Amino acid sequence: MKKVSKRKIYNIAKPHIYELEERGDLQAHNSDSEDFLDVAVWSLEKALVAAYEQGKLDAQKAYEKEKKDELKN
Repeated sequence: MKKVSKRKIYNIAKPHIYELEERGDLQAHNSDSEDFLDVAVWSLEKALVAAYEQGKLDAQKAYEKEKKDELKN
């Protein structure tokens, strides 16, 4: 499985989980007030759907690139 950068995950979630923009990252700060966010379930759902859709898009692009590379050979 390909490793995904925390920055990419952050950028997917940021528009849906508003406290993330103020926080600025997904790194542990070892502080309960900074590491545990109040997130509405509908915001969490939107962020998860966005991540799922981005994964589908990335997989489709990788598949198309692979097929294109095969045709070159």
